[in-house]
Amino acid sequence: MTSAARSSAFADVSQRLQTVGFKKRAGLLFTRDIADDVLGWLGLNRASRHTPAGCYEINPVVGIRHQGVERIIAELRKEKFHPYMPPTVSRPLGYLMPDPRYRSWTVSETNSGQSINSLIEAIEDHAAPFIESHATLAGVCELLDDKMGFDHQLVYRRPVAWLLAGDIPRALRLVATAEEALGGRSDAAALEFRSFAAEFQRYAGVSHTG
Repeated sequence: MTSAARSSAFADVSQRLQTVGFKKRAGLLFTRDIADDVLGWLGLNRASRHTPAGCYEINPVVGIRHQGVERIIAELRKEKFHPYMPPTVSRPLGYLMPDPRYRSWTVSETNSGQSINSLIEAIEDHAAPFIESHATLAGVCELLDDKMGFDHQLVYRRPVAWLLAGDIPRALRLVATAEEALGGRSDAAALEFRSFAAEFQRYAGVSHTG
């Protein structure tokens, strides 16, 4: 598949997603306003390493971003708040479909239209309903407890989500458990989490007494 054909195919995907309510972001990222302070999130991972010449795979990742959770995390980690990265929870689209498993859509010059139609249909039938049915803080907390995402991100997002939901004891237990699991580690990731834990405990104390 030529570079021009790939560009045309992704332009088609982008246009189709925008017609069903997604907003184009940087690269192959898209978001959709779902509820107050909640974004539906879609990332299209592209790979060609293990595909026949002239083909590439699209593996969509579906997520939900709760802006309230992400603002607190950015504050406690002393980071600049990003308007749409990362998702608070995420999972490959194939695992949200019947017979959950890894799925990708192979695109080539000969099947581009058919494959893109199938991809958009799967997003409309499975990604959109999943996002809409969990677009609340309670829904996000449930998905976080189901470990929907990456461990190095969940360890920050689970306690913050439960704190925001009002379950302060549970939030504090999550942080304490994660901190204890670090043991004697002194690497950068461990030091970063300990700093977050200290900030979190102060923030929870202010929230609890305020």
